[in-house]
Amino acid sequence: PRHNKMKGMGQVVSWSVRDESLHCEGIVNLYHEWAKETGAVTQSVKDDIIDVATTMVDLEDKFIDLAFELGDVEGMTAQDIKNYIRYIADWRLTQLRLPTKFGFFKYDGHGYEQVQSHPLPWLTEILNGVEHANFFEQRATEYSKASTQGTWEGSAGVWGNFDKLYKKDAA
Repeated sequence: PRHNKMKGMGQVVSWSVRDESLHCEGIVNLYHEWAKETGAVTQSVKDDIIDVATTMVDLEDKFIDLAFELGDVEGMTAQDIKNYIRYIADWRLTQLRLPTKFGFFKYDGHGYEQVQSHPLPWLTEILNGVEHANFFEQRATEYSKASTQGTWEGSAGVWGNFDKLYKKDAA
């Protein structure tokens, strides 16, 4: 966490951003596959997506105004956050290969070029940086696959154990 304050909250936010970033990457890939397979991404659909991005930024602005109504916090202003929201909206639009709205990226005919710097460059390192922790003291937070051993059926299976717990709780 920046300025070494609210470490626990900073960690929760970092996990949330990591989680949401994975969701966004998956949805962007799904969008492109769906567009390729169906041809359903018409200009009207693209316009709707851009309108939703614009509405989202307007709603975020209102929330930011509310959150900062008592003033700025150390090292961060309401305008910094609003610029960050615009940066993210533009970045997501570039991932969808759509026209941007807020001036952070420009399409040059071959790809997108960032034309304004990241409004909160220190945030990138905090949210995307490598986490260093003592292996023996830290809980695992990465996604992992559950055990693939065992069975659903039988007295030792998942449902059998569920039935045992259910009967125990009922007693």
